[in-house]
Order: sequence, then C-alpha cells, then structure tokens
Amino acid sequence: MIMSFSAYSAINLCSAVLIGALGVVLAGVRIPLRSHARHYRLARIYLCVAFFLLALIKFAELMSPGSVDSALTGCVALVVAGYQALCFTALILLLIRPREVSRRRVWTYIVSVTVASGVLLASHFVLPQEQAVMVMVAYAVLYVLMLVQFTWAFEKAFKRFRAEMYEYYQEEDLDWQLRWISYTFFTSLAVGCMVFLSLSGKEWLDIVFIVVYSIFYTFLTIRFINYGQYLPTVMRALLPEADRRPALPVAAVVSDAEPVKAIDDTPVKYARISAALKMWVDERRYLLHDVAVKDVAEELGTTPRRLNEYFGEVVGEDFVKWRIKLRLSYARSLIDQDPRRSVSEVAAESGFGDRSYFYRKFAELQGITVTEYKRKAALQLAQQLQQQSH
Repeated sequence: MIMSFSAYSAINLCSAVLIGALGVVLAGVRIPLRSHARHYRLARIYLCVAFFLLALIKFAELMSPGSVDSALTGCVALVVAGYQALCFTALILLLIRPREVSRRRVWTYIVSVTVASGVLLASHFVLPQEQAVMVMVAYAVLYVLMLVQFTWAFEKAFKRFRAEMYEYYQEEDLDWQLRWISYTFFTSLAVGCMVFLSLSGKEWLDIVFIVVYSIFYTFLTIRFINYGQYLPTVMRALLPEADRRPALPVAAVVSDAEPVKAIDDTPVKYARISAALKMWVDERRYLLHDVAVKDVAEELGTTPRRLNEYFGEVVGEDFVKWRIKLRLSYARSLIDQDPRRSVSEVAAESGFGDRSYFYRKFAELQGITVTEYKRKAALQLAQQLQQQSH
C-alpha cells in the first residue's frame, strides 16, 4: 500500500512540475506587440492560468498533511475541470473567432463557475455525506451541460471560421494547416470528460488520468507556440482592417521559366485586366503569401467575379491554380540556380506559407517530388561546371 501511494505521489509530483514548467515556457514566449496579436496574447493568458491553476492545486494536494479525503479530492477535481474547460474554450475561440469572446461573456462564466464551485466545496464540509454527494452529482451534471454548450459554441464558431478563411483566400492549404484546432478542442473535451476517473476512488484510474492530461498539456503547449506562424494569415482574414500587403520576399533575380499564357492576346473587353495582370506578374506579386483573390482583383482594378470570368474564358483555368503554377515555376528557378537551398527557404520565397503544402503541390503539378527535382538540378549543375572547367 505504501509503495502504491509513493508511486502515485511521484507521478503527481512529476505532473505538477511538468505543467508548471510548461506554464513558465508559455509565459516566456515572445509575442509581437502588434494589433493582430492582441488576441493571441490574451489566449496565452487563459492558457497560463489553466496551467498554473492545475500545478498549484497539485502541489497543494502533495503538501497537505496526512491522507486527503477522496471525496474532497473529487470535489477539487470537478472545480478545477470547470475552470479548465472555460479557459480552453476561450483559448480556442480567441484563435478562430475572437469577436465572440467578449469580456462580459467570460466574466459571466467565471462568476457562474465560482459560485457553483463554492457551493460544492461548502457542501462537503457543512452537509451530511449523502446530501454532499447529491450536490456533487448536481455539479457534475452542470459540468457536463457546460461542456455540451461549449462544444456547440465551438462547432458554430469553427464552421464560420472555415467559411471566412475560404471566402478570403480560396485556397485549400489553410484548412489543411489549421485543422489541428478542431482536433485540439475535441481532445481537450475528451480529457475534460476523463475527470470522472478521479471520482471512481481507484488510484490506478487517477494515475491514468494524470498521465493523459500531462501528455495533452505538452501537446497543447507545442501547438500553441507553433500557431504563431499562422497568426498573421488568420488575422488578415478575420480582421479586414489589418495590413494585407506584406513585403515581397527577398530572392535572387531569376527569370520566370513559365510564360504567362494568353495575357498578350485577349479580347478587347479584357484589355484592361490583361495589361494590369501583365504588370502584376512582372512585379512578381504572385509571390506574396496570404493575399486573397478579392485583393488581387482590387489591385487589378476589377472585381473577383470579372477576374474569374477572365480566367475562365481566356486562360482556361481558375486563378488560384494558375498562381500556384507561377509560384512553382519560380521555385524551380530558385532550385536550378542553387540546389543547396533548403526546401523551407524555397517554399517561403515562392509564396507558400506551408512546406508540406508546397511538397504536395510540387509533386501533384510537376509530376516529380521536390527532393528528386533538387537531386536532378544538383547533378545537372555539377555537369555544367565540369564542362566549363574543360
């Protein structure tokens, strides 16, 4: 029995130290002081609160004298789970639909959870055991109802988020990149439901719960930090007032290997679009990442509908695919010039925000993987240098 208790205490201690350390790491992450990052900073506050709250509760449990009443442990677990669910939901919504996380709504939930938690803890010390158990059951039911409401709010918000992202960018890679948000929410939901393992009174089930949520917190920390690279992309779509014109990437001067089809020979009704598009290509504005089709149309002095008509009648393919081909053509030029360039560098300079998406599109439209193309380019360059040396 002592060995079992010692093992439980050791696992609890390791978990508390790990989660506290992750909270410190999050607090130390540098977030730019820009308007589009304010929601990201606020989301970090919610996440740090969730981390430090759990770590403090665990340390308090370890330092408490003697054995802790299992019923009290269950009450505390439910209270912490209530605050955790609130923090995680607010965190996710801030990342995808920040306008739906109003201060009033958050404080309403905080006060509600605090009042219910106070009643639960007070009942444990004041009421007879049977009545205290009834209060705990009532709190558990309210907790489940809260999780259901949070799930409904997330589903509605995520649906709108995907619609806004597609409407703004009309590119499939963003949905592919940000799908982890949905996975993260439902994983946190599953972990939140596992809190009932702590109420079973079985130590080994509680250990399973501790291990699972420790792994989840580690995963969440990594994903939250990595999300920073997608933040400008998301905020540009969600906050139209933000700056949508990033600077052109710095790249070597290379010629566009693929000609711009059908621009010089177009019907009169598309003459203005054709001329503006030719200038747009000459300036290599297709290398700009996160620029929506409607913003390109505005640059060209037309509308998205008119631009789509132009590409359908004149070019014979949609604008997004055509722009991807130009980017891949530029990427091939960069590789031909210096095959030693990293794939990440080539992808970024060619206008691709995600390396995996670049890999996928290169293989799909070029009929060869980027790695194989780099190998062939390196071999060809070596042969050319050898011929020049002779």
